[in-house]
Amino acid sequence: MNTLEIKNLTKFYGRTKALHNVSFDIKPGSILGLIGPNGAGKSTIMKSIVGLTNYSSGSILVNNEKLKKGSRKGLKNVGSMIETPALYGHMTGIQNLKLFNNGSTSDAEIKQIMDETQISSFANRKAKNYSLGMRQRLGIAMALLNHPKLLILDEPMNGLDPQSTHDLRDLLLKLSKRGISILISSHLLDELARIADYYVVINHGKVVKQSDAQSFLSSDNAIIKLNTSDNAAGLKAIQSIGLDAHIVDRTIEVKDKGTALNDSLKALVNAQININNVQRQQEDLEESLLNILTKDKGDK
Repeated sequence: MNTLEIKNLTKFYGRTKALHNVSFDIKPGSILGLIGPNGAGKSTIMKSIVGLTNYSSGSILVNNEKLKKGSRKGLKNVGSMIETPALYGHMTGIQNLKLFNNGSTSDAEIKQIMDETQISSFANRKAKNYSLGMRQRLGIAMALLNHPKLLILDEPMNGLDPQSTHDLRDLLLKLSKRGISILISSHLLDELARIADYYVVINHGKVVKQSDAQSFLSSDNAIIKLNTSDNAAGLKAIQSIGLDAHIVDRTIEVKDKGTALNDSLKALVNAQININNVQRQQEDLEESLLNILTKDKGDK
């Protein structure tokens, strides 16, 4: 049974269609990265799940229980932090936590949450005096109240310093090992790449790609980089055997497909061109996302 199932989710703002039949699911204990440009519909999807906005059609199931539009019933096992944390500034951090506790989280468990999110040192200060990073950490702590099975986090690393970002990454991995499913949106793609098991790419309110992390960064996106004694002649030799190659920053770059590496090396040897250096570079998450968005734009 999936922790979350979204089927054909559609949302209109007036006559504007913000979401187009969005469908994806999250398995227990997995981390799904929801990625795409600003305004793509990521926050709208998250708000629809937690009942902060009504959707026009489709269905949302949490732990196999269908959520009703405009109702928060069924969200008892969902923790969330969407956009900015909803804090009461005149109250302390610990008072905010106790206020949002529905009674199922003990004082000992609240203390554990405070320790894990590293807010204990300022939990007795009023929230209105918190920095952005402190507010984010308190918001994450609040999302962990009441034993969620699904955690929804919109830009949780916003405002965090490098050490806090590292600590949050470790915490999310620890939570996933406990069986908590996590839906996370972040523009810090290098951090997301370290934790996500799956990705769903949203563009113009549509799912344009979804896959597991390994397939998303497939070997089809790798590039072979070669430095030779004569790059111009080397490029000509490689292109003469039908490979996709060009020179970038005084380096021959070859699209790595099939036997491209061995074929390139053989072509250079046959042309009596010395090979000074060979590297195989895997496309990172940001490059993969940009290529997907560029392709989606070209398909329109």
